[in-house]
Amino acid sequence: MRVRGDYYGDGYALLEGLLPGEVVTAFLRQLMTDMKQANIALDSYEKSSAILQRAAVEIYGYQYKPMITFLWGLTPIVSHLVGRDLLPTYNYFRIYRRGDICRVHSDRFACEHSLSLTLSYSDGTPWPLEMASTPVEAAEPITPDFGAAPHAALAMNPGDAVLYQGARYRHGRVQPNPNDWSAHMFLHWVDRNGPYAAEAFDQRGIGTVATNS
Repeated sequence: MRVRGDYYGDGYALLEGLLPGEVVTAFLRQLMTDMKQANIALDSYEKSSAILQRAAVEIYGYQYKPMITFLWGLTPIVSHLVGRDLLPTYNYFRIYRRGDICRVHSDRFACEHSLSLTLSYSDGTPWPLEMASTPVEAAEPITPDFGAAPHAALAMNPGDAVLYQGARYRHGRVQPNPNDWSAHMFLHWVDRNGPYAAEAFDQRGIGTVATNS
């Protein structure tokens, strides 16, 4: 893996080769196979959002448990990269279609430390995640672009990721997707000793472990 950028100086860093391309391709293939075998249509997971111009397929880790292994398994290396003792909050998978954009926004506190992992492009054309160059102190309105604000465009190949401070740095994909489709996973953590520690595990899909007194 090669790290490009200053995570705390810029608010983000590009991780080239975080995972082998074969691994993320195998995950995507397995997800599609499992959906087909369960007779579940992908479009049944379409979800609308203020940051999207049209509904997109979104599947969360608590809906497809194998995805959680990425979130939990990547926790030690992401903790090392950010220099904090992290706890996972949640993750999800999204498919964008040709011409889609993602409006510029910042995330909720559960996304204190975030990872945008590219899984696959139908046409092999990298579609960059764009990151603001300066942080925000409070939530700002969702906008179609960055306006005059400086920002960086970070192109990724399958297996590459952008590590970023999702709640402090606005981000989006304002250039239309050049592929027929692209697949991405988004993973989030909080500092175990930080102000958002209560967001850990996102309180969904996690049962209570019984103990003997």
